[in-house]
Amino acid sequence: MSDLTPKEARLVFALLKMRASQISAALKQVTPFIEQEPGDKNAALLGAARLGKVAMTEPEVKAIVNDREKFVAFVQETAPTEVEHIPTVRTAYEMKLLEQALRNGAPVDADGQEIPGVEIGYGASPQQRFYADEGADRLLAVVEPKDLPELDGIDLTELLGVRPAIEAGEQS
Repeated sequence: MSDLTPKEARLVFALLKMRASQISAALKQVTPFIEQEPGDKNAALLGAARLGKVAMTEPEVKAIVNDREKFVAFVQETAPTEVEHIPTVRTAYEMKLLEQALRNGAPVDADGQEIPGVEIGYGASPQQRFYADEGADRLLAVVEPKDLPELDGIDLTELLGVRPAIEAGEQS
């Protein structure tokens, strides 16, 4: 990386953030049309050339404390040395109980005793992902405006740097 002055770095940062905002708006507009369920992986094609796969991640199952008071009361009763005087549960012990609950598939500890204030739920929501095939970035050089769908208020040809094809007989 070349040495940038702080002024140059701020300029590049601002320009990239502006582009990122445009890309983010375009992604938000097209994502609802992908129609994938968690775990689905489908090819992204440019004509017959495969760019890679678009996938929907699986939701992450997590044990979480949903009622702190009940949880702390339970730990005070069953493992009082693990309760700090604030009262709060030591983070390491909380993580241990949550891991046990997750392993058991229910809010119960290693002995099968119910852990009040804990539930099994979902953490991060499923998200769209793209996994590019090797060399897929080279295909951007052959994308033409006719290959791109129209988006309301977003010029994909400008956003992606797509140049119109040179007509027969034109010279560069």
